[in-house]
Amino acid sequence: MSVLGRQWEQPTIPGMGLPVPGGTHLKKSGGLGHMPGDVHKSITAMLPIEQVKKYREVDREGKDSYGDISKKNISNIANDIKQGGVIKEPLILEHNTKTQWGYLGEGHHRLAAAEKAGLTHVPVTVYSGSSDMASRKSSGIGAPLTLMNPKQWDPNDRGYQPKELHPGHFKEMQ
Repeated sequence: MSVLGRQWEQPTIPGMGLPVPGGTHLKKSGGLGHMPGDVHKSITAMLPIEQVKKYREVDREGKDSYGDISKKNISNIANDIKQGGVIKEPLILEHNTKTQWGYLGEGHHRLAAAEKAGLTHVPVTVYSGSSDMASRKSSGIGAPLTLMNPKQWDPNDRGYQPKELHPGHFKEMQ
């Protein structure tokens, strides 16, 4: 399955700077997780590569490489980007509400390839769940990922929030 597309239509997402390139799959929110005013109801945003690197769980060009497989994947994706392609599938940040911590769950090869191709930003979505962040946090994997206004979804503060959130809902992404 290819992670790259070739269209350059650019839907704008209010409050999130760079538009998401056409050809990138805009992940949709089933509820309120998108940014207010976003007609696409998207939970996808373009984030700076340097910011996303703080959340890496593994380094596909370093100690966590699959050797020649990682090198080939990264090189193929980077070459396609250089020839006008875009990252079709957004990278996925995993978030835990209790710990207000996050890590990059999917997209380590795409992140390395984007940087190698000279991009400054990559498409990212955020999924909140019950994954074990305590062990990742204590191991130094990931970084703080703090919701700006959790009560916007649950005014009675019973802990509800959408499972899928736009990166713009987090302090660290501003």
